[in-house]
Amino acid sequence: MEARKQNIASVILESLRPGQWVKNLLVMSGFFFALGDRTHTLDLKAVFLKTVFAFVLFCMISSSVYLMNDLHDAEKDCIHPLKRNRPIASGRLSGRLAVLIYLCFLAVSLGGSMLLGIPFALNISAYFLLQAFYTHWFKNIVIGYLIAVAVGFVLRVYAGTLAAGIYTSPWLLICTFMAALFVIICKRREEKALLGDKAATHRPVLSQYSLPMLDHCISMMSGATIVCYAIYATAVVPGERFRAELMVLTVPFVIFGVLRYMYLVMCRGQGGSPEKILTGDLPTVINIACYLIVYFFAMILS
Repeated sequence: MEARKQNIASVILESLRPGQWVKNLLVMSGFFFALGDRTHTLDLKAVFLKTVFAFVLFCMISSSVYLMNDLHDAEKDCIHPLKRNRPIASGRLSGRLAVLIYLCFLAVSLGGSMLLGIPFALNISAYFLLQAFYTHWFKNIVIGYLIAVAVGFVLRVYAGTLAAGIYTSPWLLICTFMAALFVIICKRREEKALLGDKAATHRPVLSQYSLPMLDHCISMMSGATIVCYAIYATAVVPGERFRAELMVLTVPFVIFGVLRYMYLVMCRGQGGSPEKILTGDLPTVINIACYLIVYFFAMILS
């Protein structure tokens, strides 16, 4: 009996996709950028606790979205070489229990968001509605579904700045959108390459794309991401603590990160799992660490 309870618990945890929570670290950007805010004195301890709480709420609501998506796509996931092993598609987690967990996580995350203020609550609600529309409609619209997913990442960053109570740079949001679109297209390219002729059966909209077309989109978005970040790093932003000549030092790390990601996707076929690249590829991990060191170096000298 004890072993059975442990097995059910592990299956439930797997269905929540904790490995995907790394995406919600974007919410912590609120605290990250609050370190450079000089328009007013911020209580960094309070800001940190608020952004951590916001991160937890986004992990909960994103897990509820994953359950909703898996319930909706269970039949299609059964023919996918990897997704057929998911708890719901494989039958290891019953639909009734999945719905119960989904509703609990959704209620707690939306209710808890009120503690961080109305703007934050509206933001996380907008995120859920966007994901719901994506699951039931947007995912069948060519190009449109790519943009819908990218906007979800923008809402994460914006939520972090709302929780922290700091100014949100428009260029930060644009850069986030471009970077997210780049990663999403890379992931869809991997699906197209992996499934081949079966791609349309799993995700009908994939039949509308070709690998050369996706490769061109990846190249375009990679350039746009680098340019937008360079503008963000050197733009004059209200409350910005850094001098442009110091922040520009972070640009080479962004260029390396984007090109390294392209290499792993187009030469190594690793675009299907962005979180594994960000946490498991040693050069990428070292590059991120160097970026953070230079960022704080710029903050200290400003």
